[in-house]
Amino acid sequence: MDTKNEIVTHLLDKDTEYFRKLYSDHENMLKSIALKLTGSKIYSENLISEVFKELWDSPQYFKDSSDTKISTFLMKRVVYNHVYYQRYLKKE
Repeated sequence: MDTKNEIVTHLLDKDTEYFRKLYSDHENMLKSIALKLTGSKIYSENLISEVFKELWDSPQYFKDSSDTKISTFLMKRVVYNHVYYQRYLKKE
């Protein structure tokens, strides 16, 4: 797998082919985690889409994170976003 700097460079360059491969390589693992968290296939797919959208829009978050592996970063984002949305929904 590519180094953190290589991944960030591809993302900052808006390399769509690289991003598609990144998505494809991690999609099943993340969907499995998201499905366990949410219990909903639709919500888990939305959660994964949001995490990848954040990565595409703001690759510096990965660059600035302490995570050395993109898979760890993405898993943490799935969990964080799920918890955030649950808290947000409870406030409404």
